[in-house]
Amino acid sequence: MSFRPPRSLPILTLFHNVKSERSKAALALLQNKQKNASGEEKYRIDVVDENQQTPTDTQLKQVASFLNSPTPWKEMLLNDQITNANDAFKALKEKPDLLNCPIVVDWEKGKAVIGSPTLDAVKKLIQERNK
Repeated sequence: MSFRPPRSLPILTLFHNVKSERSKAALALLQNKQKNASGEEKYRIDVVDENQQTPTDTQLKQVASFLNSPTPWKEMLLNDQITNANDAFKALKEKPDLLNCPIVVDWEKGKAVIGSPTLDAVKKLIQERNK
């Protein structure tokens, strides 16, 4: 008799700022699209509050590579002077609110988007995940 273990759900991580209306809207969007018609979850949501937990150096580098941008650090951080992972990590340790939240990451598909200035990229990432 063979047995196949249940498949684990993909994880979408939201780098979140609870003070940001756009970030709150991204969280609500993720939650609203999380379940299918029968109520089963399509993915899990991992919320990382920038004021309580700074992304690790490894996470920052991975997210930057997932953004598919020639200037990921300028997009990820609210400081145009930061151009590399080491400077980004140091800056975020001192001032966590430099992170341009919301950032949503689909680790399994290797994609990340920034919900700024609109949530269109977040909506598209969710649609691609739910196909």
